[in-house]
Amino acid sequence: MKVILERLKPYRKRIILGQSFKFTEVILELLVPLLIAKMVDLGVANQDSGLVIQYSLICLVLAILGMGSAFICQYQASIVSQSYGTELRNDLFAHILKMRIQDVSQIGSSSLITRITSDIQTLQQGIAMLIRLVPRTPFICAGSIIMVALINVKFIFPFLFAVFIFSLIIITITRKMLPLIKKSQEKTDGLINRVLELLSGIKVIRAVVKSKEKGKQFDDLNDEIATIMQRIGFYSALLNPLTMLALNLIGVFILWFAGNQMQLGNLLSGDIIALINYLTMLLTALTVLLNLVLLYTRVFASSQRLEEVLLTEERDGIDIPKSAQKQSETSKLQKNEFQNSIEFKNVSFAFPDSSELLFDDLSFSLPVGKSLSIIGPTGSGKSSLAYLLERQYEINSGSIKILGKDINNYSEDDLLKTIQIVPQKSYLFAGKLKDSLTLGTKNISDAEIWQALEVAQAADFIRKDKLQLNKTVDRGGTNFSGGQRQRLSIARALLRSAKILVFDDSSSALDLATDAALQKALSQNKYYKNRYFITITQRISTAKCSDFILLLDNGQKAGFGTHSELLSTNTLYQEIYKSQVAQNSLENKIEEVVDV
Repeated sequence: MKVILERLKPYRKRIILGQSFKFTEVILELLVPLLIAKMVDLGVANQDSGLVIQYSLICLVLAILGMGSAFICQYQASIVSQSYGTELRNDLFAHILKMRIQDVSQIGSSSLITRITSDIQTLQQGIAMLIRLVPRTPFICAGSIIMVALINVKFIFPFLFAVFIFSLIIITITRKMLPLIKKSQEKTDGLINRVLELLSGIKVIRAVVKSKEKGKQFDDLNDEIATIMQRIGFYSALLNPLTMLALNLIGVFILWFAGNQMQLGNLLSGDIIALINYLTMLLTALTVLLNLVLLYTRVFASSQRLEEVLLTEERDGIDIPKSAQKQSETSKLQKNEFQNSIEFKNVSFAFPDSSELLFDDLSFSLPVGKSLSIIGPTGSGKSSLAYLLERQYEINSGSIKILGKDINNYSEDDLLKTIQIVPQKSYLFAGKLKDSLTLGTKNISDAEIWQALEVAQAADFIRKDKLQLNKTVDRGGTNFSGGQRQRLSIARALLRSAKILVFDDSSSALDLATDAALQKALSQNKYYKNRYFITITQRISTAKCSDFILLLDNGQKAGFGTHSELLSTNTLYQEIYKSQVAQNSLENKIEEVVDV
């Protein structure tokens, strides 16, 4: 809670101001029953209309002052809660962007969505109640007891008994509801995760005709949450009838006791009205206290969940000021200062929370000025190897060098400027196409954009659109086909000044002719001659365009060399080659039959 509470410090003045006016409102509210009692005993009983009007005007003034105090308190509560929630949401989102990939995966995207939305909303509500009701409730309880003592000390014990009964009801209801509230939060995380899973895999679900089955899984989880919420609602529904029953029973007892006191001359009729008003105020405050206990139980749970994210370590070097950073060595290095652009030496790696090594003592090096393709069966570790280059995961042992420098000696800023990965799943941000392509770059001319589009084989379909670079991109680039998104993502990567470009199967949606044209343009374009290309692919037709090929099999280096060398000596590479040649021949025959 410390991290969450510290963020309230800038709002201390507003919190104190709001609570002060709430105290003022409570004091004014506590005075009203006494004034009414005096009005009844002195004005109504004596038929003194002037005195009745006088006390009525005083009560009206107190009501207006109380309303003004409540308005100022509500205003301060709104300002503090909304400002606090907005700043916390911004900070949390910025922190999530700086978190390591493995930490994001461990917490889960669905849980992060819940925390940045509903958990912060719960916290905002708690802060508003901290100003509005937290100071009011105990002061009403204590003030009511004091006022009762001023009227007649003998009534303190019935009021304390009423407090005991209400406290017993509150404790019983709370003990039943707290575990259910915690369980409902956990189930809500699971529900959001299920929704994200179903939405992301909706095409697959339809393709394998599993819509009903997946729908039933969602319904079952939704029913579990509904059952929990119904039980919470049941206990909440018990609260009002139980408290009203207790209030009326205690009220009857106090009236009976007050009647005896009136007969003895120890109590006036106006005092009875005041006592009933104070009883109602006291028991209503205790009911509010129950709601506050339930609310702050959720606030405490939400605070812990938010604090877990905020205390998660950021990626190394993310906040190093540019003025404090050493000048990037990559800008100084010349080709003759290092022999290899990339070097893996005895690298062992396992994913977090996994006891099985993906890479075990993996070693290879790519000579300067040469391109590399990484190929292998599905699950052999091709993409994982690429993301180790960006240090998205820490290796267990060994070393990785980029341009002669260990990746641990790079600041994150320098590392991301040195290497750029184009993922297979392309994503374009909403806005104008030009802005989406130049994301993260500065001073990029239209001529440079068109040059990158030409190399990425995307210029033709962009020119056909009348808006061209001003074309609107929908969120995720859904107004482009899969192949078009991939080509635009490649163009976006080419516009960055990264020395090493990694294409993680980013041409998988392209036909063979377009892919071949892309590979040819990358190797022959003079503008990109000083860059190093690493291509992760399933296609041997793409892989053979590179100077060297790394063949992986279940995390192990199964071969390294040129296309001709592997084709003549490596059994696994020969099998992959034969399977693809046979598949291409079959596809050509099918096309011929269709044409006929």
